[in-house]
Amino acid sequence: MPPSLDLNMRTIMLHSTALVDIVNKTLPYQALGDSLLPVNNNAEFMSHTNAMTVTFTHDEQPVAFGSIVKCNERQAYVMLGEIDKKFEDKTVWIEEASVENKLNYVYKITKAVPLIDYSGECHFEQTFRNREEKPVHLHLLDLLINKSVGLVDMDISKNITVDFEKYSNFASWRDTVGFVVGDKHLFERITVNRFELLSFATDNSEVVVEDVNPEKISDVLDYDAEVSIYNREDFLTALLKTGGVSAKVAKENGQITGYIVNTKDNILQCYGENEKAHKALFSSAATNMNAKVNMYIRKESSPLIEQLCQTTESRVPITRLNTRVIVNTVKFGKVACLNMGLHLF
Repeated sequence: MPPSLDLNMRTIMLHSTALVDIVNKTLPYQALGDSLLPVNNNAEFMSHTNAMTVTFTHDEQPVAFGSIVKCNERQAYVMLGEIDKKFEDKTVWIEEASVENKLNYVYKITKAVPLIDYSGECHFEQTFRNREEKPVHLHLLDLLINKSVGLVDMDISKNITVDFEKYSNFASWRDTVGFVVGDKHLFERITVNRFELLSFATDNSEVVVEDVNPEKISDVLDYDAEVSIYNREDFLTALLKTGGVSAKVAKENGQITGYIVNTKDNILQCYGENEKAHKALFSSAATNMNAKVNMYIRKESSPLIEQLCQTTESRVPITRLNTRVIVNTVKFGKVACLNMGLHLF
């Protein structure tokens, strides 16, 4: 490989504006915007998190990008897996580039041909034959999964989850990559006017909302452990170090009853013990947000969310797919807003 290409991959691949063009319609980019990737030297999420990335290049330009978060040894969450339209219908051969950061892998496409049809082979060969050539999406996800939880026993004990706008590349996720288990819940991204959130403010002094110092997030971590069995300290620390992201906790009688993480335009996640906590967190966060607020919700999850859904300015259905089972380790009763595109809940 020419030294100039290797240097480019090691130093500026994730900084590429061409990469932004590939991912700018994905859920994580819609949540964090220019704070997702290290373009223009911003305080970005991908430099702080331990999420793993894989980039494919062709003629020294990125043409596919994926990222995955390892939840534990048996569960991972795919943040995104995007492909330049010119390569969506290609079968390719790849080789790994030499990079210094082993969380950010780079592969060069060495050969590309129109999508090869293997339907004439027997079912066993179609499914289990180890090929050097694969569709770009399959190459990308195989690498992400193998470098996170591993491909061994994928059909027995491991599960991978992905979220995306409904029907966006659905066939490829299901038929090419193998995300065949649909979720029983229905999810949406909704946009509401911030005044709807401000209207939840009350004179109730039982719930106190406090700002979270990004350098000391023990309150957030303590409550997050109440929502799921996964240890998310690294993820939450990275999120709160990201430019434009802030957090607040709700307390009642000195006890933590919930927290919220948001940007000026998006509520990235909101959890709480009850409706009182959710309302206090929504109204407090909205005081410093822009006029239009986006959030990811589970339909019919609570009367409060249903109330918000009656006043939405837009609604976008979200599809959640899994490789093996529906995730049942999240206490959805505490979840007002999910962090779709960033993590599992």
